[in-house]
Amino acid sequence: MSGNRPPDFRVRIPEELKEKIRVSAKEYSRSMGADIIARLEASFATEESPPKPISVPFDDSFLKDAGLTREQFGAFVRKSISDSLKDDKGSE
Repeated sequence: MSGNRPPDFRVRIPEELKEKIRVSAKEYSRSMGADIIARLEASFATEESPPKPISVPFDDSFLKDAGLTREQFGAFVRKSISDSLKDDKGSE
């Protein structure tokens, strides 16, 4: 066996999933093994990346009706989330 080739790894895959991999591999012009590796690597990359910021669009009339500035509303949201996270940690 060549030193550059990774070791074989055998796994049983349901036929429906195998067909999805076959279609995906053909679509991306790669072998089924390369498609499986690319998909596994992408799944780990997704886990390791930080969560995207939450963006909630709203009309400034909401703030006006509430009598708040954007800064005040932002501070309220940050404090609410912080308090919620503290509550979750305390319940573990």
